[in-house]
Amino acid sequence: MNIRNILFIHVNKNIMTTILLVLLYIIAVSLLRYLGVLSGENLVLTFTAALGWLVALLIAIIHLERARRDNQAAKEYEIKKRLEIEAFKEVNKAINEFSNELTSVSILFFYSLPTSLEQHIKNPMLFKFDIMQVDQKIWTTRVNLYKGNPKFLLAIEANEIAIIEYDHYRKYINFKTADLYKLVDDFIEYFTKVNIDDLKKAQGFSEFKAKCHQIDELIHDIIFYLSDYRVLLMNSLLEEIFDKKVPPRKIKDAKYKLLTEVAIKEEVEKEEERRIKAAMKKSNK
Repeated sequence: MNIRNILFIHVNKNIMTTILLVLLYIIAVSLLRYLGVLSGENLVLTFTAALGWLVALLIAIIHLERARRDNQAAKEYEIKKRLEIEAFKEVNKAINEFSNELTSVSILFFYSLPTSLEQHIKNPMLFKFDIMQVDQKIWTTRVNLYKGNPKFLLAIEANEIAIIEYDHYRKYINFKTADLYKLVDDFIEYFTKVNIDDLKKAQGFSEFKAKCHQIDELIHDIIFYLSDYRVLLMNSLLEEIFDKKVPPRKIKDAKYKLLTEVAIKEEVEKEEERRIKAAMKKSNK
């Protein structure tokens, strides 16, 4: 029990004691009037004074009760904001870690793989492109990719009470991450079947580069959506404290969208239901 509650209880006891004394005073005065000790005029004055005391005490009680409610509301708000700030810190840390994992995957597919193959095609004696080594690198990257998303989801689930109204954005990001897993797995399957001679041909290299580009494009979408999600949480949880808002990212290319533009709550719920049904149907086969 904090000092404010102790003071409130102490004041309430004093008020009740005072009311009791006033009532006893009125009873005593009435008794004196009954015994003929007090005149009628003095009795009226006495009752008027007592009534004034009671009204004043009633007003004091109302103000104290209002102050108690305001104090309780302020405490609840303070606790809520503290929890929201902690939630943002944890989720923001998970977003940074997940974005870093995605960036490393992006570097592999956007630059490392296409450039290595292109250099090998141009100068095979100087630049080697060992399919077994590349395959191992892709698998390692895949494992790292799978580590990032669970941490992000765990941070959100641990603080869900503070950010529940933004859950459809999290679900949309998760959908896109699942799509990325599927693309990477498809690429691994494709890469295990292809041979270096096919990759050296124009059509083979073009197909290889296109698959890498497709993965890289989706990775960048997810990274941007994670950034959008961070801004949404920051504005929602911290705007009242700093009296400021972080502007959304500016998009110059119309083919790219903000998270708020693509993750419509009703559509996300339909997509979630569709994916659940598809997963159940697949597991029953």
